[in-house]
Amino acid sequence: MALSSPEQNHKSVEIWSVEEDAEIWRAFSEPDSDNQFCQAWLALLCRQLSGITAGVVLLQSAETNTFLPVTVWPEVPRDLSFLGKVAERALIEGRGVVHHPEQMPEELIHVAYPVEVSNRMVGAVVLEASSRSESEVHALLRQLHWGVAWLHDLFNRRELKKLEGKSERIGSVMEVLATALRRGRLQQTLFDIANHVGRQLQCSRVSVGLITDGKLRVAALSHAAWFEKNASIMKLYAAVMEEAFDKLEPIAYQQPAEDDSVSVVLHDNAHARLARENGAQSILSVPLQLGAECVGVLTLERKESSAFTETERAWLDTLASLLPAVIEQKRSAERGYIDHFQDDFRKLLERLFGPRHLIWKFSASLLMATLMLMALVNINYRVSAKTVIEGEVQLDAVAPFESFVVASYVRAGDTVKAGQVLCLLDDRDLKLEQQKWQSEFEQHSRKLREAMANHEMSDFQVLSAQVQQSEAQLALVTDRIDRVRITAPFDGIVISGDLSQLIGSPVEQGKQLFKIAPLEAYRVILQVDEREMRHVKLGQRGKLMISGIVGDPIPLSVSKITPMATANDGHNFFRVEASLDQVPANLRPGMEGVGKISVGERRLWWVMTHSFTDWLRLSLWNWLP
Repeated sequence: MALSSPEQNHKSVEIWSVEEDAEIWRAFSEPDSDNQFCQAWLALLCRQLSGITAGVVLLQSAETNTFLPVTVWPEVPRDLSFLGKVAERALIEGRGVVHHPEQMPEELIHVAYPVEVSNRMVGAVVLEASSRSESEVHALLRQLHWGVAWLHDLFNRRELKKLEGKSERIGSVMEVLATALRRGRLQQTLFDIANHVGRQLQCSRVSVGLITDGKLRVAALSHAAWFEKNASIMKLYAAVMEEAFDKLEPIAYQQPAEDDSVSVVLHDNAHARLARENGAQSILSVPLQLGAECVGVLTLERKESSAFTETERAWLDTLASLLPAVIEQKRSAERGYIDHFQDDFRKLLERLFGPRHLIWKFSASLLMATLMLMALVNINYRVSAKTVIEGEVQLDAVAPFESFVVASYVRAGDTVKAGQVLCLLDDRDLKLEQQKWQSEFEQHSRKLREAMANHEMSDFQVLSAQVQQSEAQLALVTDRIDRVRITAPFDGIVISGDLSQLIGSPVEQGKQLFKIAPLEAYRVILQVDEREMRHVKLGQRGKLMISGIVGDPIPLSVSKITPMATANDGHNFFRVEASLDQVPANLRPGMEGVGKISVGERRLWWVMTHSFTDWLRLSLWNWLP
């Protein structure tokens, strides 16, 4: 439409013939195109509404994203650009607009109504009508709103047609993918794909090429289970695919007419040579890209003169977006471990020395710096071991004879002084026995004096022996009575023993009642793993951390190494004794902790890896012949 003001004001409603009316209704009910439907709809609308002098239907253009007129009424050439202002208002405001133009030879109004589908403006209907009352204008808008529903139906049918086409396209593509996902080797899969695509798009031949390490090779041809890879035609197919591979975009070739010599000269590429060689009229090559990487090329040939339509290209685009992942998965599954390792190593080198991947480069640099630091730096290596505190001297308080427990005054954990009574044994039987021997001693002593007075030498010797026996037995019983009180031999702590629950129970001679250790003399027992024993020597220094006394480590020195191993938790441990430089006031026998013996400086790398390397050496020694 021209952008100038109109020269005529009004056009009277025409008289329609029966044939014209029938033709309009036929075009409305059975349109050949969307434009024909809009033209018939606008004609019927303007006929049914009174006082309409002109009408325009504006629809959104997909190419330019602007609104363009698709039909006008009447079809008599006329400048209708003056309706653009009211149409723009309706599209912007999203509602029906009535405009009363100024400087018009007759009183006319401009009415515009937007066409909105799914919250999106797709067009507008603009009418020029004779001036009328406000109620008649509202009636006109309601009738226009009612009539615009046909345009809504047009767009809904158009969207439905697109969705049906897309659904059908996806369904057929999924059939190809189902063929590709079936069990079988990649070569057979590509052959089946080529045949399926050829049947789907009515192609005379479909070829599939794969790209490995930047090199392209023809992998499959439709209707050809075997082909000579070094044949000239295969090299021509490879050249065709390389053209699409180099551009990374579809390449379409249409055979020019025989008399068009200029086109023949201009299109002297691999596609043109393949078309002349095979007699194909149309060739289309589509790269198969997986992300930014091209894994293959699909080449289609037609011996018919018809080119590939937009619908067929859309189908191929859908296939090309899904098929590469399946091909790459199949190809990866058939590759060996060495190939996988080479690929992974190559990708690692690309990330470390190629462009981008800054995080990989930074991480590799940090790892290299760490390894160099571990290989060059020396640290003080310390052997760790589980540690137990024992008293330097441990004495047992045992039962001196068979008796019964009368009282118990201490138990494990109590601090005792030298001579302090620990427990009391029953002495009633001993006192009776003491009285018995005392009586016999006095009786034998009286008889001995009588024999001495009577000078009876034989009786004197016998009675002397009896007196000595009675005196010895009496001394023995008296000594036992003195030992019924079990006392502490020195100042210390009771390590074990609790007779508070055994009052009145019998005890056997020699049974351990208590174990006592001194409070100021301790020794440290370290259980060193046999794998670390080669580093431990007498006199080495170390530190000890006690679980119950968490604080500053306690200095120690190795004083004795026992050459006997004991098994514990599946490992062998050697008993190493150490002495403390200073004894904390709250240190007690039986406490446990962790001791670390300094064995000298070692490389940080050796400290971190020697356990593994020792295990590896032993394993290799065990398994190697």
